[in-house]
Amino acid sequence: MLEEKLYSISEIAKITKLTDRTIRNYLASGTLKGRKIGGQWRFTRKDIEALYSNDEFEGDMQDKTQKNIVKYFKEEKSDDNTACIIMKLNIKSKEQRKELFAKIKEVVPSKLKKEGITFIDEDGHIKMVLISSFEHVSKIVEIVKEMNL
Repeated sequence: MLEEKLYSISEIAKITKLTDRTIRNYLASGTLKGRKIGGQWRFTRKDIEALYSNDEFEGDMQDKTQKNIVKYFKEEKSDDNTACIIMKLNIKSKEQRKELFAKIKEVVPSKLKKEGITFIDEDGHIKMVLISSFEHVSKIVEIVKEMNL
């Protein structure tokens, strides 16, 4: 029998691009459910999916997304030329979603990615905001085209 992968607080923080402290706050408020194993919090994929479908979390993430977009446009000086892309894709297949995210990770090195926020709702819609170089944004658009999404 295959064991289900369990995630730590720091792994959820990395997935959501939030701090460990914020994840702990969601845990304390009951917004995020998990269980303690050996004195450490662990979370299943279903726990993380439930977090993403929580109204409070979704509102917080939308606020964060809006702040980052506003910050992006207000940024007075930057040595980098960047682009902001907002996409809404209907991808019902988990395999296709995984393939898309894997290809995006290959294109955009984490050190160059300024901010990325992704939501996947229960109907398989991906809503993504990504701020990166023109080259990377163009490559992501090409990936989406090539995958016929």
